[in-house]
Order: sequence, then C-alpha cells, then structure tokens
Amino acid sequence: MPAFAKLLIGFAAALAAGWASHGPLGSGAAFVDLLQAQTDAVIRAAGLPGVTARFPRDPLGRKAMLSGPANDFQRDGQGTVLGLNGRVRAIAGVSDIAWDDNDCCARRQ
Repeated sequence: MPAFAKLLIGFAAALAAGWASHGPLGSGAAFVDLLQAQTDAVIRAAGLPGVTARFPRDPLGRKAMLSGPANDFQRDGQGTVLGLNGRVRAIAGVSDIAWDDNDCCARRQ
C-alpha cells in the first residue's frame, strides 16, 4: 500500500474519531459541562458574587474564561493562600485560565 494511502486512511480515521466524540457520542460536550459545573462550584465556595466562568463550546475547549469583579488578591492569592486562579487550575481537566478584562467590573477593588 502506498504511503499516501496510509496517510489518507489515518487522516480519515482521526476525523471520524473527532466527529464521533464531538457529535453523536457527546462525551466532549459532557466533559466540558462537568468542568463548567465544577468551576461554578469553586466560584460559589470562594464567595465572589458577580464572578462567572465559561468554557468555549464551538469548538469545545478546556480553557476557563473568568470575568467579574475580583481584585489581585482574590485572583492570585498570596503565598500559601490560593486565589481563584489556583483553585480553578486545580480542577482536573482544566487546561488553563484567562480573565476577560474587557468586563467593566473586572478590576474593581
């Protein structure tokens, strides 16, 4: 079998696996829903009203986008005290976090 045919078969298999996971099997969307629920619980436990998190849905992503009124200490913590950034990063499956500083209230102190 020519190398090009093997490459084409591998590419088609990878596309089919991605489509099945994202589409009919729905495990990708279910995983992001789980990350969203865990992140929302961490934010509630931190007691920061107005802070929200969202994960990309199209395409699916594991990077948490946080927004809302939180100062530097609430975001980053200090020393051994974890801020919201560290708490969200500790959730298994979250790849990274970023703050949406375009939010009008994001840096209110």
